[in-house]
Amino acid sequence: MSETPNFYKISKERREVRKRLKEEKSSLVAEALVETIEELNVQAKEFSIAKEGGLTKAKERIGKERSEYEETKTEERWLDEKSIESEIGDIYGILSDSREKLFQTRDFEMRQLRKGIFDPEARDLNKRVLPKLLDKKASLEQSVADAREQDPLRSRAFDLVSYEKDLHREGHIAAVPSTEKEIEEIGKRMISGKPMFLPGPTGTGKTSRARFAAEHFTGQKAEMVYCNPQTRESNIWGKTGIRPAEGEAGQRGAIETVDIYGPLARAMRDGKVVIFDEFTALPKEQMVFFKGIFNAKVGDTVNVMGNGVVEIAPGFQMIFTANLKSEKNPERQELPPEIAREFEQNNLEVGYTPPDEAYDIMLARLMDKDGSVTLSRFDLTDTLPRFAKAMAEVQTAFTDKESDATARLTQTMGTGGRLPGLKKLVFTQGTVENILDAWKIDKQTNPKSPSFVEFLDRRLAIALTFKEYPESDRILAAKILASQGLLRTVTPKELGLSADVFNFDAANRLRQDKNAVEELVNKSSEEERVSILELADLDPFNKKQEAAASAAAGFLPPDAKPDVVFGAIPPPETIKENLGGFLKRSYKESWSGSDQIVAGAGEKPEMKNPLEIDWQTAAGDIDASKFGEFTINPDTVGIKWETIPPEKIKVFAFEDFRGKKRWELAKYITTQWPDRDKYHIPGIEYWKYIFENPDKAPDSLKDGNWHFLFGSVFRGSNGRWNVPLAIWVGSASKFERSGHWLTLDWTSDDRVVLLEK
Repeated sequence: MSETPNFYKISKERREVRKRLKEEKSSLVAEALVETIEELNVQAKEFSIAKEGGLTKAKERIGKERSEYEETKTEERWLDEKSIESEIGDIYGILSDSREKLFQTRDFEMRQLRKGIFDPEARDLNKRVLPKLLDKKASLEQSVADAREQDPLRSRAFDLVSYEKDLHREGHIAAVPSTEKEIEEIGKRMISGKPMFLPGPTGTGKTSRARFAAEHFTGQKAEMVYCNPQTRESNIWGKTGIRPAEGEAGQRGAIETVDIYGPLARAMRDGKVVIFDEFTALPKEQMVFFKGIFNAKVGDTVNVMGNGVVEIAPGFQMIFTANLKSEKNPERQELPPEIAREFEQNNLEVGYTPPDEAYDIMLARLMDKDGSVTLSRFDLTDTLPRFAKAMAEVQTAFTDKESDATARLTQTMGTGGRLPGLKKLVFTQGTVENILDAWKIDKQTNPKSPSFVEFLDRRLAIALTFKEYPESDRILAAKILASQGLLRTVTPKELGLSADVFNFDAANRLRQDKNAVEELVNKSSEEERVSILELADLDPFNKKQEAAASAAAGFLPPDAKPDVVFGAIPPPETIKENLGGFLKRSYKESWSGSDQIVAGAGEKPEMKNPLEIDWQTAAGDIDASKFGEFTINPDTVGIKWETIPPEKIKVFAFEDFRGKKRWELAKYITTQWPDRDKYHIPGIEYWKYIFENPDKAPDSLKDGNWHFLFGSVFRGSNGRWNVPLAIWVGSASKFERSGHWLTLDWTSDDRVVLLEK
């Protein structure tokens, strides 16, 4: 049904276009403006006094439409909340109202607790009011929890919309769980009124969080000091100046000296928070002079150089943000011991946003007014999650060293297990904002806009060709991005890097098949409008399954409650002991291995996603000296299988592969199968679970066929790679365990075991 036109708005637009037409000199622009006027004229003709039933009614309609138009102009209507609420349902209004009340309650509580430190009357009020407020808050939180439990899909839809609203209001802050927790922790540390230190790497949002907390928990915007080596005391405290004194009307008075207060002096005088941004950029001698202020309290007077005496007003507080001195930040200053000691019990490190929350922020940034996103489902479920994961790996390499798993994947681990790191290059939420804003603009201005996956690769290439970054940084970042499946549509030459930069297994496998790259672009080009509820149903990070596993764990007996839920990865020593130990027992109990073979089995675990294995190469890789190696799928190793419903275990015959080699099927499942994104690939961990708990295995595994678990492979004593295999022995009511080579044929009795996401 078409929307009723607002003729007042049409007339306003027509006047504006006519005005522009008079001013425009370009003939092409003039033609476009003329066509626009003609369109508006057609719409305007639909309105007439006669159709409206007379002059009075026509004026009433125009008056009403004018009010509606002005209302949409003055209100912040970046989202059509009425449309969104209609789609999400009543829970949207419930959660929206509750969220606002809880935030207001939190802000009031923090402000009152701060006041109570120095105001006896506020303390008395707090004793009476806060217990009542906390009871009401607890009751509201329980109501919200109940509503979310009853309708998790629409609750998540509300969260995504609320993140978009946060970004619009606050600029760089969306109240995702980690951010909300950090802001509340800052608020708790502000209660004492003592100086606070917020260290963290660049781009984490330290300053944004400090400013947000200061304004919300004090009711006043913070004073700011932007520190650098050239900052002087006068920039912080203030200075004296001159101005004409007030004289009689029309007459210029004599020159008088005045105090020009700096941000620190103003904060003391007015009882406000002052934030020292990048504090460690100050010279040490500048830092030390703060020592005398740290222990000052409300009512104390402080001599301000050139400004006389300032009395510290209630509410004054100092917050310091900084990058700490390190190999990466050698120009920064270490905190003097007497300053560091002041922050010992009042500091909070601010980190980067986790990948799953970064993904949610990406969805929020891409939202249209109705809460929908126009993008291919492939990009929503594959490209964006890959980008979020790659960004997290880059951040890990920037904050310290590359993760062990990524170093192995990119084949960048140095001698002696040395892990490389990034010196200057890092991707942050600022990177995401710039890329997605540029994507929106490109879609509006470029009729031949590329697919999103191509656009993203080209925007990442801009960073990787920025010569301000060291070449070693650009190479390592390119390898990390490629290992996560990005940069497949650009060449090393376009990145200004050597031709062999992607010459490692994980990248080669994704890039060498030109048809696969073409298919990637085609999938990315299949854009469609994805509604807010459809967005909320996406789960590329398996959060719903993780939540279900946690909930199920709550119903287990105390002694059976899992200590690891879906997605958590046990430490290496635990993996070696449990899964490596299972291989040892298999060689001893089922395969009659010698003591020497048993001793060597399961000694060399490696975390490796089956999507990263070059299956053809593995089939021909025979090396008896490497006996004891086995791989573990990081996506499934942390699962507590007792929490997974049996119906989630799926069995596939893949009949078209009969007579082909097992490695060919493995390659198909991990790189070409259209449904591969719908399943996880279990490995040794599930093999061990069903062997030890045959009664918990689904009936689909008890049909006498051979059930392979391609999530892991292990080397036999002859050096060949084997796939774990389970065969049900009905007469004994147990599974027989085995392992078969990748080079053997796929037969009519063979099955693949997968876990539905």
